[in-house]
Amino acid sequence: MNKKDNNFKYSIHSVENAFSLIEILAGNGSELGISELCRKLSLPKGTVHRLLGTLKNLGYIEQNLQNRKYRFAINIFSLCAAITDKIGLSQVVPYMKELSQQYNETVNLAILEGNEIIYIYTMEGDNTLKLDLKIGSKQPAYCAAIGKVLLAYLNESELDSYLHRVELKAFTPYTISDQEYLKKELKLIRQRGYSFVNEEYMLGVACVAVPLKDYQGNICAGLCFSIPTARIDKGKLSLLIDSLISTSGKIIMPNFLKI
Repeated sequence: MNKKDNNFKYSIHSVENAFSLIEILAGNGSELGISELCRKLSLPKGTVHRLLGTLKNLGYIEQNLQNRKYRFAINIFSLCAAITDKIGLSQVVPYMKELSQQYNETVNLAILEGNEIIYIYTMEGDNTLKLDLKIGSKQPAYCAAIGKVLLAYLNESELDSYLHRVELKAFTPYTISDQEYLKKELKLIRQRGYSFVNEEYMLGVACVAVPLKDYQGNICAGLCFSIPTARIDKGKLSLLIDSLISTSGKIIMPNFLKI
């Protein structure tokens, strides 16, 4: 899913602030007090207090009466369940589980959103990398296997817009940070139907990814293996690629995920 550069002229700041608060609670992974939220949001205490009160009334957050800090309430999970159904995870997860168990490696599902990929599901094996890729985790698209395979299927104007917006920062000595070189690699990825990234974002980690399509044939998501470089060789890489390509042909994603 490609987020367009549309800045709505009449955005409602209170709504923006409410979602910023929700995102901070989601990213923190624990309870937060009002002072912490004020600092993270850069908003006055009165504004944050009103936001918390409104979200509390709606049943999306609750306050721990012991320490006076705030956390998500059970209602938030109804929204998560609706999104999960919309994404079609129930159709994809069995295939991810099968791949993970077959090779005992981590399998990830992600979409392209704006300049980044967002991981929407991860299946770990017993002997897999512990990358802490929770649902909603983000990564720059240009140095991720799934990101590259999704960028490869953008049209020329979309790709030029992406490259104009993004600084190709080098995370490791192996990150591709030259635009022309990246464009050539994306062209090759589109021709062969998969991407392979070796230590471009994190040392010691290699990833191989394929695109997933919806029922109209649009590229909408990506599926990948994340493997320690110590366990990757040409023979295993070939098996992983073949399995991903074969599996991708069995999966049809919802068309609302179109990039």
